[in-house]
Amino acid sequence: MKRFLLLLSLSLILCGASRAENIIIGEKTPDLSINKWLMDIQPTQTEYTCILFYHSESELCRRSLNRIKEMVMKNPNLNLIIMTKEKYGDAGVALTEHLEDRIGVAFDDNGRTFRYFGVKFIPFCVIRDKKERAKWCGNALTLNDKILDKISSKR
Repeated sequence: MKRFLLLLSLSLILCGASRAENIIIGEKTPDLSINKWLMDIQPTQTEYTCILFYHSESELCRRSLNRIKEMVMKNPNLNLIIMTKEKYGDAGVALTEHLEDRIGVAFDDNGRTFRYFGVKFIPFCVIRDKKERAKWCGNALTLNDKILDKISSKR
């Protein structure tokens, strides 16, 4: 009986772990699970995409969004997807002001994208190329122009 319980608990743990994918630089990132885009506006395609995992009640998220938005506006090869698990009505009003040609807000109501990317903290950020390969990931507050220049120069 102990052996059966051990195997059962091990299999449950492994099943849960198989859904969460780690981000490995240079490897393909998990698929995005998007329920809806704010105002049906998707960012235009660029060489690189910055995915910011976000919650509107977090001061750190708001600060990182403003910094990353500035970087996106200066860099025509970068777009931004603001990924949130919040409900459309809750976050939509606050995030509408950030919509631009290269900035969109995606709603992950069921939290799949957060799980697939293994997001443990916010603001978390992933930069990937057109082929969806990870180029950088980490705390969004640490992303800066120097890191973006380094990513761009490694094409």
